[in-house]
Amino acid sequence: MPIVKPISGHTDCQCVFRYLTKDDRALAADYLNLDVPERDGDEPFDWAAVMDATRDRNGNGRSWGGRAARTYKHYILSPDPGDHIDLEALRGLTVEWAKRNFSDYEVAIVYHDDSAGRIPHAHVVVNNTNIVTGRRLQDPDPKELKHSLQRMVAKRGLSDFDSAEERASVRGRVRPRTLQAEHVCRAEREIAEKGGYSWVADIRARIRVARSVTRSEGELRGLLKGLGVEVEDNSAKARRRDWVFSLTGHPTWRVSGESLGLGYGRESLMRGFSLGAAGHLADAGERRIAELARSAVELDDLSELERLSEALVWIKRNRIRTVAGIAVKGADNTAMAAYAQGLGILRKGSAGRRHEPRPTKPFFRAQGANSQRDSAAGHASEHQRTRQRDDGMGSQR
Repeated sequence: MPIVKPISGHTDCQCVFRYLTKDDRALAADYLNLDVPERDGDEPFDWAAVMDATRDRNGNGRSWGGRAARTYKHYILSPDPGDHIDLEALRGLTVEWAKRNFSDYEVAIVYHDDSAGRIPHAHVVVNNTNIVTGRRLQDPDPKELKHSLQRMVAKRGLSDFDSAEERASVRGRVRPRTLQAEHVCRAEREIAEKGGYSWVADIRARIRVARSVTRSEGELRGLLKGLGVEVEDNSAKARRRDWVFSLTGHPTWRVSGESLGLGYGRESLMRGFSLGAAGHLADAGERRIAELARSAVELDDLSELERLSEALVWIKRNRIRTVAGIAVKGADNTAMAAYAQGLGILRKGSAGRRHEPRPTKPFFRAQGANSQRDSAAGHASEHQRTRQRDDGMGSQR
């Protein structure tokens, strides 16, 4: 379910403007009741100056009752990572929400994806002055702000908190331990900082590759088996239904999907299959990825496996489907663009998007699983002897 976090501002809008636009990290912007002039180059529209001028004209920047004026409200809309919402869908949702609640105010909406897991989210800045009456903004009912958003996401078929609460009351469900798309605990971070081997990071990288190219539970299980990862259901007594992943040959190295991050849990993965989260590459490209991942496992090359998984996330986040698309999207990350192109997983052709549906093809089978299992077990044993183990994480569930 999406989350709305409110923040009150007590300065001019230049501070929040600089924060939201620095380092060219803004993915896009939308505006309500702000006339955007024509500009040269990529210089961002200075909506903060317009808001400050409107506030000053109406005398709404002065202190009130001995307290500093609340000059603007800043809302952060974070979608549910399990919904796999893209930027365009987030823009449509956020603009509708802003129009519903702040139709008579100047509003600037800036989109980022700099959070963990690169999930796009929206920053909504609302000036404190009603452009019709000239009066100051009174705090809207926070419950209505939340519920209006939940109604909108429910209408779009996305997960909403209101329905989740209702289902929880019926089924006894509880919220996941973390809402982060990727969750890295302290022990894992410390091992990474020391250059040691983390079996948890190893499992995460293998799942990240597999979920990028599989379109059903059966395909996911088949490819993971070939990559040396066992999958089983968690206990019937567990707080939430989930899958538990372990490295072949090391049954005590177990971690639940949602412990790795919400995007690795059973619920999120199954929703991704139903929404067609995979299928953005040609079949030949997906088979090539599976081959590269298996090769990395056979060669015990975790760094290459992680790099491959990061490239797949980058390709999907930028909606790249062809080699030509790399030239369009790769200017800001030339190293990743060159690596992705060298993988040989993208079709040649224009950068345009495909719109035809993709059928499910069960080409990921557990074929060769025995040799992979033996290989993975041998490599894991070598890691156990020569690398640092994250012992404190042996029974993550």
